[in-house]
Amino acid sequence: MKWSGWLLGIILAIGVYSIFIIFSDGAILVQNLQKIKVEYIMLGVLVIFVGLILRAFRWHLMIKKLEVDINWKPSMLIYFCGLAFALTPGKLGEVIKVHYLKRLVNAPVSKTAPTIIVERFFDIFAIMIIGLSSLLLIGIQNELVIISGFIAITVFLILFYKKKYLIKFLERIQSIWLIGKISQKLIPSIDIVYILLKPKIFGKLALLTITAWLIESLVIYFVLKSFEIDIGVIKSSFINVISSLVGTASFLPGVIGVIEAGLLGFFLL
Repeated sequence: MKWSGWLLGIILAIGVYSIFIIFSDGAILVQNLQKIKVEYIMLGVLVIFVGLILRAFRWHLMIKKLEVDINWKPSMLIYFCGLAFALTPGKLGEVIKVHYLKRLVNAPVSKTAPTIIVERFFDIFAIMIIGLSSLLLIGIQNELVIISGFIAITVFLILFYKKKYLIKFLERIQSIWLIGKISQKLIPSIDIVYILLKPKIFGKLALLTITAWLIESLVIYFVLKSFEIDIGVIKSSFINVISSLVGTASFLPGVIGVIEAGLLGFFLL
C-alpha cells in the first residue's frame, strides 16, 4: 500500500474541514462549542466502537468460513489495524488486513482478499435496505422512488448471485481507473466470493452489517443532539447511509466532507 493515498486522505481532510471553519462565523462557532453537551459526544464515541466491533466480528465470520485457522482476538486486532487505511478511496486500503493475515497464520492472499469485496457488497446492500426503509418511515410515498429502490436491490442481488453476470460486469469495468485492477484480481477468486454468499452465512453477515450501520447512524443523531438539534433517528440514518453511498461512489478518501455536505443539504431543504 503506497503512502501517497493515505497522505492524500489526511491532506484532503485538513483542507475540507479548514474550509468549513473559514466560511463559518468564528464567534458563533466558539459560542456553540462552549455550549456543547459532552455526554452526547461520549455516546457517539461509544456507538462508533460498538459498530466497529460488529464489523470486526463480521470479518471474523467470513475468514472462519474460508477455513482460516485463527482465534477471534488476533482476528479482531488485524481488522482494527486495517482501519488505519480507511482513508483510502472506497476504503480499498483495508486490503492490508489480508497481508497481516498472511504474516500471522500464512493464509493465502488469493483466498482471503475477496473478503474485502464481500464487505463492500454487504455495506451497499445494507445502505440500500436502510435508505429505502427510512424513506418509507419518513413518510415519502413517491411510488416511483419506492419501486426504483426495490428494483435496484433486486438487480444488485441478481448480479452477485449469478456468477456469469458478475464476471461480465467485472470484465466491463476493467478499463476503469483503480477499480479495473481490483476486478482483474477478483475474477480468478470468484468462487471464494460465492462461498461467502451462501444462504446460511448470508443471513448472519447481512444482519450484522445492517445492525452496524443502524448503530453508527446514531453518531449523527448524538452529535446534533450535543448542539441541541434533534432531527430524529430515522432521518439521521437516512443521511448517514445516503451520504456514505455517494461518498463511496465518488471514491473520495474516507468519504471526507460528504456526510457534512449531506447534513448541510438537509438543513437547506
